[in-house]
Amino acid sequence: MFKSQFISSLKIILYIVRKSKLFIALICFCFFCSAATAQGSLSKKIKVPGFEKTMLRTIFNHLERTESFYFSYNSNLLDTEKIVDTKPFDGLLIDYLEKLLGEKFSFKETESHVIITYAPQRMDVSVEVEPTSNRAMVMGYVRDIRTKEGIPHASIYDRVAFQTSTLSDKNGYFVLDLKKADHILAIGLSKENYRDTSIMLLLPIDAVKNLKGRKLGYYARQDSSRTVYDSYFGHFFTSSAQRLQSLNLGGVFAYSPFQMSLTPGLSTHGFFNSQIVNTFSLNLIGGATAGVDGTELAGGFNVNQYDMRGAQFAGVINVVGGNVKGFQLAGGGNVVMNDVEGVQIGGVWNLADTVHHGIQLSGGFNGAKTSYGSQIAGVHNLSRNEVAVQITGGVNIAKVVKGVQLAGVLNVSRKEVVSQLAGGINIAKKVKGVQLAGVLNIADSSDYPIALLSLVKNGTKQLSVHIDDSKLVALNFRSGGRVLYSVLGFGLYVDDPIMKYAAEFGLGARLVHTSKFSFSTELVQRTNFADNFRTTDNNRVSLRFMPAMYLSKHLQVFAAPSFNYAQALEQESGAGTAWRFWGASRTRNSFHGGGTVGINYVFN
Repeated sequence: MFKSQFISSLKIILYIVRKSKLFIALICFCFFCSAATAQGSLSKKIKVPGFEKTMLRTIFNHLERTESFYFSYNSNLLDTEKIVDTKPFDGLLIDYLEKLLGEKFSFKETESHVIITYAPQRMDVSVEVEPTSNRAMVMGYVRDIRTKEGIPHASIYDRVAFQTSTLSDKNGYFVLDLKKADHILAIGLSKENYRDTSIMLLLPIDAVKNLKGRKLGYYARQDSSRTVYDSYFGHFFTSSAQRLQSLNLGGVFAYSPFQMSLTPGLSTHGFFNSQIVNTFSLNLIGGATAGVDGTELAGGFNVNQYDMRGAQFAGVINVVGGNVKGFQLAGGGNVVMNDVEGVQIGGVWNLADTVHHGIQLSGGFNGAKTSYGSQIAGVHNLSRNEVAVQITGGVNIAKVVKGVQLAGVLNVSRKEVVSQLAGGINIAKKVKGVQLAGVLNIADSSDYPIALLSLVKNGTKQLSVHIDDSKLVALNFRSGGRVLYSVLGFGLYVDDPIMKYAAEFGLGARLVHTSKFSFSTELVQRTNFADNFRTTDNNRVSLRFMPAMYLSKHLQVFAAPSFNYAQALEQESGAGTAWRFWGASRTRNSFHGGGTVGINYVFN
């Protein structure tokens, strides 16, 4: 690889020398040679033993362990399960990798990674340079070395300062404007499926300066199909040129202490802004960067290709393609493609893949694949896998809830949940604690459901007919868990001149249950109705003690004594509360004994 780069660069140097006597060919030659041999890990001299019938992965692991770096590659394009035989090697790492993998792969590096890309094709470049006192215009063509046709949408960038970049047009032509150019230029060219190419150019000088390259980083993406540009907002706020640049350069990025932009296309980093991580970033309307390692402010939006570490504020939206570790605040919403460790606060919504040890707080909607922290929303929380706690005024939906689901309207847990509390409906597969709803509980397994109606697959379901001390003949439906259950009933009074109908609802607890006998207690509220279902003032509360004997697998008979409080039907003025052994008083509110006998049909 370096031999081809050397030959290409030497041709360019000779061409430039013919154009200007001010160019010093020897210095350029020496600089290129030093640059080509100062490539960090790839230029390191290594000694590797021979391997027989060994997987590529084993050889990679050996190199990572002995040379202290990591490999990064697309496992769909490089088969590390492949069995190979190699001879002992003593030489440069780059030469070893080229022998090991062949010519269809290209290699580039950062301080911690050697990046292997599939690059079966080669490119050639021809350039002209127009230098001025503080800038240089580099113009040229990028062509396929085999077909000689121009290569469109190749990335051309400054490899020293990582400040300026551009894309070639449909004919492969490009113009790279280097501001404050050093005397020696290092130009990099990248294109998906092409081997990376570098050229070195020497401008007129009085003395050669020492160049200090910018620190490079690498983002190893686990899923290459999930990038910030694949999200709706990331795609909306960025240009096709930025997306092509990211595709060509992969996960390589540079660091900078500061950047300022008006829009993503108007930045102090120019077109290269989306490949630079900044310590402080100020975006007046909006900006697109590689990431944040400090603070980022925007009047409208922030778009980060990789990670955000620190604090991020936007008037409308923050969009992060990697991870967030810190604090996000947006007037509209926050979108994170991967993980969040910290706090997300959105005026409307928050989205993340996984929330670690943090919180999602919004006035509208929170969404996460997995949340080990808390989701708090005014309207809706969604976690596709696990969540610790969900609190909302509207709807909670999760697969597994490690803590509590609290909702004003609806809770849904597709597998396990510790406890659910909803003003309307709770739905779960398995509830380990209490399930409390204003209207309805639905579960496969829930021992302690409390609601107007509880439907539990592995719980209690009974239909009973009974008559009690007030001569009410009623049909009651009991449903719930193995311990707590709900009671709903409706009945008719026998021969009462005023009361005609009654509705009952309450809560029961099954204390003993065997194949022959069961014992339960129930607390039941009764509302009485006169003709035409007009409510009356004489309601009744009953505490029942219900022993029941099985006649068969599905039939029970019971005789249940009860302790009751009943309001008077025709209350006398000034009358106090009566205590009676049996039956209610019609003229005084009364505490009294009573009883119910009936038969149950047991569904389970």
